[in-house]
Amino acid sequence: HQNAENVRLQVPTTHVRSRPSSRGDDRGHDSIQEKFFQPRFTQVPEDVVIEEGRFCRLDFKVSGLPTPDVMWYQNGRMVHQDQFHKMIVSEKGFHSFIFEAVKSADAGTYECVAVNRAGEASFTVKVEVIAKEHHMPPTFIFKPQSKKVFEGDTARLECQISAIPTPRIYWKRNNEMVQYNTDRISLLHDNTGRICLLIHNANKKDAGWYTVSAVNGAGVATCHARLEVATHTNKPLPAPKQLRVRPTFSKYLALNGRGLDVKQAFSPEGEFQRLAEQSGLYESDEL
Repeated sequence: HQNAENVRLQVPTTHVRSRPSSRGDDRGHDSIQEKFFQPRFTQVPEDVVIEEGRFCRLDFKVSGLPTPDVMWYQNGRMVHQDQFHKMIVSEKGFHSFIFEAVKSADAGTYECVAVNRAGEASFTVKVEVIAKEHHMPPTFIFKPQSKKVFEGDTARLECQISAIPTPRIYWKRNNEMVQYNTDRISLLHDNTGRICLLIHNANKKDAGWYTVSAVNGAGVATCHARLEVATHTNKPLPAPKQLRVRPTFSKYLALNGRGLDVKQAFSPEGEFQRLAEQSGLYESDEL
């Protein structure tokens, strides 16, 4: 009886232990396998030529699963982030490699490598750095002078500016930009930095305060001058005074109201004395 009881109790025990194994096999078939995708660059930057000291940004886009790690190498040497080099990652795989201020040492061939569990991908880009040009802010060698002209005349406002590189020139009249390169107003300049604003046939509307500004990458210089436009006043000219010539009794010249009397001018000595007696004049003995 005891043996039969033991057999009865053991049968379900063996069956129960076998079921977990069966359930375990079912879970193995239903599990989802993890997938991996090798990195792939979908956008890469072009080669760069940039002046020393400028800001530079290299943008690119990379895809992959899991998200790949990105590394930069300059001429085979790994580039690390510092105050002049930044590596930024944004959403959807967009990356940026930033040069805050390009230096001559930044020139070279750069390799960007993206790595994940499935593999890696890379691209190269060349960065050429141009030596920084010497810059000098604009300064006035001589400034425009205030002037007064009459209506219809030509007004000239001239100055000379020194700057490296050549600055851009702006003229304003009463804080409004002057529209030159027209039939009446023109701007002239030469290689020495001389600048001339010409206003032909000036009128009252041209009067006011003129401001000239020179601008380049190193700075700005500004100067002011006033232009006055006056109106012509047509005053009648005074009539010339008639000259009253007193008669003279020189033996060389005799003048009267009718002009030169040549005959009297060369009259003999007796005629001179006769004329003197008639006029009541006598020659002094003291002469």
